[in-house]
Order: sequence, then C-alpha cells, then structure tokens
Amino acid sequence: MNSPKVTRGVQEADVWAAADALLAQGLRPTIERVRQQIGRGSPNTVSPMLESWFGTLGQRLGVVQTPNPQQGVPENVLRLAQELWDSARGQALEAAQQALQEREAALEASRRSHEADLEHMEQREKALHQQKQAMDEAMKLARAQAQELSRRLDEMQQLAQEREAQLSSLRAELAAAAKAREQERKEHSEEQQAAAQERQRLAEQFAGNERRMLTDLDRARQEVTSAKKAQAEQERKSEARLAEWQTRQQHLEEELLQARTQLLGAQQSAQAAQERVTDLKALLLATQNASATPAPGAKAQPRAGTPSLQRRALAQRARHLPRK
Repeated sequence: MNSPKVTRGVQEADVWAAADALLAQGLRPTIERVRQQIGRGSPNTVSPMLESWFGTLGQRLGVVQTPNPQQGVPENVLRLAQELWDSARGQALEAAQQALQEREAALEASRRSHEADLEHMEQREKALHQQKQAMDEAMKLARAQAQELSRRLDEMQQLAQEREAQLSSLRAELAAAAKAREQERKEHSEEQQAAAQERQRLAEQFAGNERRMLTDLDRARQEVTSAKKAQAEQERKSEARLAEWQTRQQHLEEELLQARTQLLGAQQSAQAAQERVTDLKALLLATQNASATPAPGAKAQPRAGTPSLQRRALAQRARHLPRK
C-alpha cells in the first residue's frame, strides 16, 4: 500500500478516508463528492490521489492475493471497480475540460482588457507629449519676453546717460560763460552794470535750462526705476511660471513612466496566463491518451501499490499545475 503524502495542503490520507466513507455509504467516489466530503482541495489536486485510491482498492479489500489481480476476484467486484474507475476517469476528464474552458475564457477577457489598457495608455502618452510641447513653447515665449525687457532697460539706461552728458555739457558752458563775464567785467568797468544785467539774465536762463534738464533727468530716472521694477516683477513671474512648468513637466514624465511600467506588467501577466493555458492543454491531452479504454480482457491490471508510468506522469503534472 502506498503511504499517504501531503500535496499543497491536501493530504492523500484525507482523500482516501473520504473515498472509503463514500463507498461505505453506497456512493461512488467521485472527484466532486470527495471534495465535498473533505471541504477543500481543487480537482487537479484530488484527481491523482483518487486514482491512487482506486489503484490500491483491490489490495485494501483483500481480494488481490497473487501477482495477477484478477485471479480469484469475484466478477461483480471487478465489474464494480471497473465502473468506479471509468466514472472517476470520465469526471476527471470533464473537470479538466471545464477548467480549460474557464481558463481560456478568462485569458480572452484578460487579453481584451489589456488591449483596451494599451490603447488608453497610448492616447495618454500622446496627450502628455502634446502638453510637453505646449509647455516648451510657453517657456520659449517667456524667455523671449525677458530678453525684450532687458533690451528696453538697456536702451533707457543709455538714454539717461546721454541726458546726463548733455547736462554736464551745459554746466561746462555755464562755467565758461561766467568766466568770460568776469573777464569782461575787469576789462570794461564802465560796462559793469550792463554786464551784471547780462550775467543775471544768462544766469537765469542757464538756471531755467538746468532746472529743465534736472526735471528731465529725474523723469528719466523715475522711468528707469519703474522699468527696473516692472522688469523685476516680470522676471519673478516668469521664474515662478517656469518653476511651475518644470514641476508639471516632471509630474507628467513620472506619470508616463508609471504608465509604461503598468503596461509592461500587464503584458507579462498575459504571457504568464498564456503559458498556464498551454500547460493545461498538454495535461488534458495526456489525460485523454491515458484514459483510452482497452478491449475486455486485453489489458492486465497493474500490480497493486505500483502506479503505471502514465499515472505517474499525470500525477506529477497535476502537482505542478498552477492553482486558481
């Protein structure tokens, strides 16, 4: 008799005990009845254990005494065992086919979902690319505006320097005129009064010109100061918008990277699901080949307690089959 073993949380002893209990109740042990009796276990896990139970049923009932398991066994016992085996094998095949259909349907639904996600991600990537281009254009425009403001400030500074030079020239002329009047006063004492009047007139004229030039200079300086403040405010706003655009661009690039990562994970999941379906199809084909019914009396039963090569292969594939 084979020793019970543990496979993925379901013990073979539990499967055998459930099959014995069903047989004692006059019920045919099937995969679904054994699972209900135990309360757990998948069909792929219970099926090979139930086959092992059927393989040792004759020896456990004490009807197998010789190497030939059919010798000395009542016909009704052999017939009952054969019927039980055929029923269990058919139900196992049906369960495997149903599981394959469910896996194929799930794979098709997953594939459609992945295609929809892929299309959505491609559209989102295009939108992100367009937003990035728009932000680049806005940044170029902001830089151009900043350069234009800087150019205008340079022009106003140059104008202020020119007016300052004009004022210095007028002051120099005023000094020269005063010197000339002083020389004239020394040389022409008789014309002192007239020279004084002329000097006063010239002084008033030059004072008026100086006040006018100072007023123009103050106005120019105020304009330069206002322009500098406006440029500073514009530069501050431009830097704030630039920082905001850079932050948004970084967020958009992170979202794009995350979307590409999710797409890669979805493709890998679809590939893994396809590989599981391929394994399940191979197992179903092996089960169908192993379950071909021979002609009566043409095939000898295997020795009790020693599984056949096909049964070993099926059991090994069932153990490595991924659970749902």
